[in-house]
Amino acid sequence: MRFEELSRPWQRIFELEWESLCNGSKAIAAVIVDENGEIISEGRNQICEDTIPNPLVWHAEVEAVRNLDIRKYPNPKSYTLYAGLEPCPMCMGTLVMGHIRHVVIGAPDDYGGAMGMMKHSPFLARKNVQVTWAGEEYGHMQRAFQTLWELIYHGTDEKLEFKLMDFSVYNKVGVEAAKKLLADGVLKGRRFSDISAEEVFDELSKRF
Repeated sequence: MRFEELSRPWQRIFELEWESLCNGSKAIAAVIVDENGEIISEGRNQICEDTIPNPLVWHAEVEAVRNLDIRKYPNPKSYTLYAGLEPCPMCMGTLVMGHIRHVVIGAPDDYGGAMGMMKHSPFLARKNVQVTWAGEEYGHMQRAFQTLWELIYHGTDEKLEFKLMDFSVYNKVGVEAAKKLLADGVLKGRRFSDISAEEVFDELSKRF
């Protein structure tokens, strides 16, 4: 799978994820598309940036929903949110309350993902949110981008092994690809801002 073969929503997700990584934040992003598949809102993780008083809640899906201009786009129930990673409880609640009823997800998240809560709450079940899983390759790539972030910024963290084990539950291929990419020195000595998301994506794909 090459970057140029992706639909525009997925291209934009990985562009935003690389932007987040370049700024020190987690490589997680989301976009919202209208009935014609055109991107009408987007958000990226910014938890390690200082542009709001409490960046700990600056999650991608929350931002995508918050940035959706419902005066210009008044039919959110007919729109689709694409998420690189399965939304956490906060993000899941935000998309439900924001009237998003169609969600496409790249990677499942056993640890923090909350879409399974839809089955256990009568309130959430009545919202009839339709969830589609994008496919294994998307999950591998999502976890590869997240693994790059972990290794680059937290390579000596005592929790690193646990995090990569969690990523590997479904997407070990992506985790190993990210390790190989760094071991091969593709990013070494280069400014991240000078590297495109497309290049990173395609280099990771070669290592799947």
